[in-house]
Amino acid sequence: MKVLRSKAIIWKELLDLSRDKKTLAAMIIIPFIGLPAIALLATGLTSTQTTTVYIEVLDKQSMNLSKFISYQIISQAENEGLKVNVTISNVSPKSIYNILLIIPDGFYSNISKIGGIGTIYLKSLIGSVQSSEVESIIYSVIGQIRNDIVIKRVEFLSNASGINVSAYNILNPISVFTGYYLPSGKAATSSQVELSFTARMLEFSLFFVANPAIVFMGDSILGEKERKTLEALLSTPAPKTALITGKMFASIVIGLITALADSAGVIIYLSLISPGSLKLTPGLIMVNLAVSALLVIMTSSIITPIVLRSSSVRSAQAVSYMVMMVALGIYFSALLVDLQRLPFYVEIVLLIIPFTHAALAISNFVLGQYLSMTINFAVMIAFILLGLYISIKSFDSEKLILSK
Repeated sequence: MKVLRSKAIIWKELLDLSRDKKTLAAMIIIPFIGLPAIALLATGLTSTQTTTVYIEVLDKQSMNLSKFISYQIISQAENEGLKVNVTISNVSPKSIYNILLIIPDGFYSNISKIGGIGTIYLKSLIGSVQSSEVESIIYSVIGQIRNDIVIKRVEFLSNASGINVSAYNILNPISVFTGYYLPSGKAATSSQVELSFTARMLEFSLFFVANPAIVFMGDSILGEKERKTLEALLSTPAPKTALITGKMFASIVIGLITALADSAGVIIYLSLISPGSLKLTPGLIMVNLAVSALLVIMTSSIITPIVLRSSSVRSAQAVSYMVMMVALGIYFSALLVDLQRLPFYVEIVLLIIPFTHAALAISNFVLGQYLSMTINFAVMIAFILLGLYISIKSFDSEKLILSK
């Protein structure tokens, strides 16, 4: 009989969820458009920004060289999706440019000598991110010119001395062969290398999964108070804990919906931000789905006892916000550091935080550490059961009703 009454509560929660269009929209839209919106904003702003480059040529013999530099800068910038406007003149600029490249008098004469050194002055406007990217392109172009000059000098000296040498070998006396390997010591495939970069983005996207769950569980329970339906629910013959199990069951539905939306959003994001360079595999998509679903349920189980034990609505919202910031800190850090390679004392602290295991599960799958991934899943399930146990044990209907 109690089971049937509990089912009634669960059914009521599912009906409420289906009627709550705003919550459903948030569950789908936030994970679905979160990362794609970031990609569109970043690429959109980048495409509207033009980096201005001024090449001041004080050496008449270097005019053709400056045109070559200008062409190479524009060509390489276009390949990287950057807009560049290059101006070539023999007078000083009358306005502010992002980058100023000065070729002084005598430059061409100096580089034409066998032992001469030509000097170029490169000045960049401070505080411009895009200027730094174009500056790197200019260094690359100058490096190409430098190599061409050295090759010609080596060939000249080779002919003059009668010794047949390779200019390439002179410039590159050391050959380096690079590769990647897994923590197990086995060689990593090219697919695993690509997936390791994709995994970082997936780990960061988990915040968009956890966020709706945090908001839902807080508003769901506290919303019953505001709608004056909490007393009616608690006065039914159903077990008092049926309210908790009903909310948790609804969170499972949320988890499945959010996981699907998040995976779709990640696929769209990767196709927008870096088409062809970041890849997904069916296995990684399935792991991301499983992690996202468990993360939503785990987050709900963490938030539930906090809401139930809070003395007021404001305190519950404040603590929920703190939990949200912890999740954001973990998943943002996953973009910048290797969570598995931190000092032992730092790693221990992070492993105590439930959200860490969601990120580790994805990275461990990519690294081929399936046992570690399984442990991460087990820990997440353990946190779910622990949160549910604490919620049931700490459930105080009177305190919940009287809280303000």
